[in-house]
Amino acid sequence: MPLNEQKQVYYSDVATLHKSKDEIYQSAQKWVSNTFGNYENAVTSEEPQIGKLMINSYIPVITSLYDYIRFDLVFECKDNQYQVRIDKLDGISPVRTPVRISSKENDAVLAKEMAIKTETNKKKRTEAEQLWQTAKTDNVNINNALYKLLAGLKEFMTTEDRR
Repeated sequence: MPLNEQKQVYYSDVATLHKSKDEIYQSAQKWVSNTFGNYENAVTSEEPQIGKLMINSYIPVITSLYDYIRFDLVFECKDNQYQVRIDKLDGISPVRTPVRISSKENDAVLAKEMAIKTETNKKKRTEAEQLWQTAKTDNVNINNALYKLLAGLKEFMTTEDRR
């Protein structure tokens, strides 16, 4: 998963649109309502004068440990441009306490890969390969869910830009 300088999971995107800051901001508000359903529940802070929206919400994800990923999303815009970042991810499951998603997920994949390379027992090697594949798939599914969210924003904003 992508990491920022502090080794925290971090997704971001920047886009150029042919709209004023206010138009971009209003489009972002529509996207929040369309994507998360209840605008008031998703938005934790809104500052239209500077073009900033802060969102805390969640999306479904299929992993071996979590059913949802909760996250913070910060949307900032100015004339003709917006940038968005997603961080502070938590894995959510009905059967366990929320867990912060961090560089440890990437480290786990590498550790499991190393275990495969060093294991000489065939049965233990097969088990290690299954654990490695599960960890890798979990990370891919989290990435796919969050990149899909960013792509959905860009598609919505681009479609709104043509109207």
